[in-house]
Amino acid sequence: AFDLETTGLDARADAIIEIGAVRIRDGKVVDKFASFAQPGYPLSAKTVSLTGITDEMLRGAPDPGTAVDAFLDWVGDMPLCAHNAAFDTGFIREYCRRSGRTFDPLYFDTLILAQYLCPKLQNHKLDTVANALGLPPFQHHRAYDDAETCGLILSTLIPMLQEQGIERAAQINRHLAGKKRGGRGRRSA
Repeated sequence: AFDLETTGLDARADAIIEIGAVRIRDGKVVDKFASFAQPGYPLSAKTVSLTGITDEMLRGAPDPGTAVDAFLDWVGDMPLCAHNAAFDTGFIREYCRRSGRTFDPLYFDTLILAQYLCPKLQNHKLDTVANALGLPPFQHHRAYDDAETCGLILSTLIPMLQEQGIERAAQINRHLAGKKRGGRGRRSA
């Protein structure tokens, strides 16, 4: 499971400033990856306020492309998991496009899965889903904490998928297609 903190929402114009990731086995973190990334310009007050990340914290950090390469080397051929995965994979995909690196992973989106499996929640934000599933509190908008929480959410949702007869990742999209889900988003499984 992974999460990014960025300077904005546009993968083509904004930069990654933090990557956090965890490997989870049997509901427990067994390995982690964490890296800041120096975008090459000062952070806006809005970015600092939202993430708590400061220019001083980024001093000496690798550039975002180098951080992405280190992250993908750490990932290897493992499937990925993110909350609102289109955002996070979009940033990684953009850096890979620039560098010529291939990026076409199998990934799970806990936001979309939660919309289908927990449709009655008021919203499907990371902290809302985590609270509804009884997961421990975490420091939101910090990549490592968000990644760990995302991984724990997936670990909790997998048994819910299995209860519906889903045993393999390849079954998820077909099974959920056309089913009612919560949330206002237009994304589908």
